[in-house]
Amino acid sequence: MRMGWIACFLLGCSLAWASVLSAQEANGALRGSVQDADFYVPIPAVSIQLEGTGYTTQTDDSGNFFINDLKPGQYTVLASAGGYIRERRADVVVSSGSVAEVSLGLTAEIVELDEFVVSSEELVDTNSTAAALTLRSEMKSFTDVLGAKFIAQTGASDASKLLAKTTGVNVADGKFVVVRGLNDRYNVVNLNSLRVPSSDPDRRAVALDLFPSAVIEDIRTSKTFVPDLNGESTGGTINIITKAVPDEDFVKFKAGTGYNTQSTGNDKFLSYKGGGTGMFGTADSRKLPDFIKGSSLPAMDGASRPDSPDRMFRQRVNNSLSPVMGTQEVSAPVDFTLEASMGHRGEFMGAPAGVTVALDYSKKYVYSDDDLVGRYQFDPSTGEVQVLKRLSTIRSGQETMRAGLLVAAGIEPDEDDEIVFTYFFNRIAEDRATLQEGLLDINQFAATDRDYRESLAYTERELKVWQLAGKHKSDINGKNLDVNWAVAYNQSSQLEPDHRFVRGILDLSNPVPNANGVVGIYRPVPGNPTVPEFQRLWRELHDENYSARLDVASDMFEGVDGEKVRVKFGGLLDYSDREYRADSFVYNRGAQNNEFPSLAKPGFPGATWGDVFLIGNQPVGVDLDGIPNNAPFNSVNQFNYLYRANGVEFYNASQMIAAGYAALEFDLGPSLNITLGGRVESTDIKIQSSPIYQYPDEFLRFALLSDIDRLGPDDTMRQLVNAAFNGDVAAQNDPRILARSRASIQEQHFLPAMSVNWDMTETMRVRSAISRTVARPSFKEMAPVVFLNVESGDLFVGNVDLEMSTIMNYDVRWEWFPSAGSLIGVSFFAKQIDKPIELSQESGTSGDVVRYVNTEKGSVYGLELEFQRDLSFITDELKHFAIGANYSYIQSQATRPEFVTTGTDSNGNPLTVPSLFGRSRRLQGQPDYIFNFNLTYDNPEFPLSYGAFLNVTGPQLYAVGGRPEDPDVFQEPFTTLDLGVTYRMTKNSRVSLRAQNVLNAELTRYYNNQGKPTYSTRKTGIGFSLSMTVDW
Repeated sequence: MRMGWIACFLLGCSLAWASVLSAQEANGALRGSVQDADFYVPIPAVSIQLEGTGYTTQTDDSGNFFINDLKPGQYTVLASAGGYIRERRADVVVSSGSVAEVSLGLTAEIVELDEFVVSSEELVDTNSTAAALTLRSEMKSFTDVLGAKFIAQTGASDASKLLAKTTGVNVADGKFVVVRGLNDRYNVVNLNSLRVPSSDPDRRAVALDLFPSAVIEDIRTSKTFVPDLNGESTGGTINIITKAVPDEDFVKFKAGTGYNTQSTGNDKFLSYKGGGTGMFGTADSRKLPDFIKGSSLPAMDGASRPDSPDRMFRQRVNNSLSPVMGTQEVSAPVDFTLEASMGHRGEFMGAPAGVTVALDYSKKYVYSDDDLVGRYQFDPSTGEVQVLKRLSTIRSGQETMRAGLLVAAGIEPDEDDEIVFTYFFNRIAEDRATLQEGLLDINQFAATDRDYRESLAYTERELKVWQLAGKHKSDINGKNLDVNWAVAYNQSSQLEPDHRFVRGILDLSNPVPNANGVVGIYRPVPGNPTVPEFQRLWRELHDENYSARLDVASDMFEGVDGEKVRVKFGGLLDYSDREYRADSFVYNRGAQNNEFPSLAKPGFPGATWGDVFLIGNQPVGVDLDGIPNNAPFNSVNQFNYLYRANGVEFYNASQMIAAGYAALEFDLGPSLNITLGGRVESTDIKIQSSPIYQYPDEFLRFALLSDIDRLGPDDTMRQLVNAAFNGDVAAQNDPRILARSRASIQEQHFLPAMSVNWDMTETMRVRSAISRTVARPSFKEMAPVVFLNVESGDLFVGNVDLEMSTIMNYDVRWEWFPSAGSLIGVSFFAKQIDKPIELSQESGTSGDVVRYVNTEKGSVYGLELEFQRDLSFITDELKHFAIGANYSYIQSQATRPEFVTTGTDSNGNPLTVPSLFGRSRRLQGQPDYIFNFNLTYDNPEFPLSYGAFLNVTGPQLYAVGGRPEDPDVFQEPFTTLDLGVTYRMTKNSRVSLRAQNVLNAELTRYYNNQGKPTYSTRKTGIGFSLSMTVDW
């Protein structure tokens, strides 16, 4: 309601503003075209100036330009471009309320570029490479632009795959952006210049696979902070511009299918009965019934009678849930995708208006049968492997569904005013089935024992965005005044309903198969493992975000020597709140362990071990396969029932960011431009969670304590937590316990920024910048809640002691645009980070404990090289070939303490041990280098076009060792190669064939000690896709 009133108020102000402007004296406009005087072809990226007025623009790909809002009178037009003789046209008359026309011819060598028919007034259309580079050259920050043509050439399905081809950018886990080696927390993702909330419970980052390429107009990556950007723009700001109001009517349809060498048609693809994503997701059918959600469900009394109310309630619980707990093999279908979009340009209430609608839908299947995961215990004195805890081979099958909708509607009340409403919806559903089998600790298990795990995990992510934005320009006494505003309401969620997990020991000591041909028998895991044997989880996260921003720019002021001074100021309010809840249940094992004797019973060979376990879920007298069975179920030991593993886990969190900024942009001479300003940003984060003492497992309770309280010899806090768990009210209300169940940050920062742009020549520029930025921890990183990854056995633990980071940024870039569509660039950058936030991985008995921590100091510095142009400079016969290459060399360093504090002695003195791995290391998430190369062929007179796209990401530190003996986890270099060919059948239709991940490289992570033992490996196969696009 609150944001609705704000939107209505701003909309009313915008319309009032427009009505005032329309009452002013009507100005005129100038439309023109520039072509080669000898060969009569249009010339793009020609600089157009109206001498003596300050008006400048550039021609688009069709050689056209348009200058709006000109006072009536005579003008002199100057056209200039690299390699051409300047053309000056005097006495061009612009009349009130009309559009003047002018045609110019430049004499020069031949420069032919692909023709795109566009109509643009104020914004440069980024459909072509040349226009995208033009937009980049005009921006004051260090910006890379991916235009619509490049997006189409790559065939990338979403924003994450597009950004992987940008200079200095790589993508982690297939969806989270890393800019210049700085991971997601140091980067901001905007949708149409407004921040988008994260729907991932474990990261601050926005998952970029939520944004399909079908709705993207262009992507702008700003790698330097300027005052009108978010204060977290340390690595960069990714601004995804969606398709907006069209210049003309259009309809576009695309249908495609895909094949994966590991997945498609493979009858070993893992799924399960009742699995899959359905048409638009199946979260509703998997949700936890309310009568279970509201029940405490404690463990049962062993003497419970069959007819007791509690026993009957447990039977109702069992019967309300799917009995399936294990995987099954099926045949994977082909991938497919559908995209449709349309736009209409017309009038609304007498003003130009338009609407764009875009839809996309896809299904994808990925299977892997040879992945590895390894966990170890390390020697405290050497850091080498002391005990192999687990080394398992993983088979997995994943089905992914994506559905999206974009609606953009706008009106132009006046030639210089625009109001646009944008609605964006996207849902991604992933259903993943995994089966693991591997070696175990030989000190605890026999050599013939194997660790056996099955997991059924469904995840549904959703993002909804409502945006209302306005742009207004006016002329006051010959001075420009620009006012831009925007308001937004966003909803994001991540649902993980009914994640099912089974774990046991597979005993292979008897090589003789049973009646169903299965070798081995199953035994329970001894003791009380941290990862329960039969577990079901329901997790849900809901975010709401309200934001509003205002940006005002004017050149009403002049310097002491009469030079133009542009003033910018504005502000931002951004409020987010989150609700997180997790319900964790386990099944009893029963004293007789009746679920373990064999994999399947005779007569039902299709059952899996996970299915057989749930025989007790069937009504009394009915076997798993539905055949009547008179076996009695009259004791708890023969009855599998569900009970809560611990209390409801939750946290409620809020974040308010309020910011204001001001900046001055002025010229010192004809070629030197300076921007100087600052931003004041306040942060208020509050988190309240469930009690830390509620976990029955002592290991989990202690995991939420500080390092000293958890690992040190002083066990006061450990005893206090255990007392609280056992019902001691005084302990439960102890301030020290309560303090570990909440977290907060209240800080204010002044973030200055200065940039200098020097135009060495008309085509060569040097930019430099210095600024201060911040980095914030995410809600989940701070929330004192344990997140159990049942597949790996790892525990993600929130850290209430996390602090914000501050960063000093230094940048220098040299750019040369030798011709239209060409670029050569060299950049240097350095960043000094105070209290960087990094992922820490600590080895444990069942799995690793993962948490984020603050390191004392960190630094990043690097070099970026860029080259992009066609090959006509070699020979004119290669003019339709173009290459693009960029290389980033990145070095980082974080301070590692010489001695690590492990606790205090009886006198309160700190106990320390020396670090085994030196005084310094790299920053977490920083690749040593990133290399991108693309080669394309596109000839308008030839129906075939080709493209090859190579990405190489160097080695990087994946996770920091958490304890003195724990080595860091590194990721090996990773290379991908994508190929594509498009055949233009007619003017309005084309067919595309693409091959992705052609090298099928293995993603390998390892512990960085002498033996380099495996942490994990993964391969996803080679993908092929065939699509047809038709547009009108």
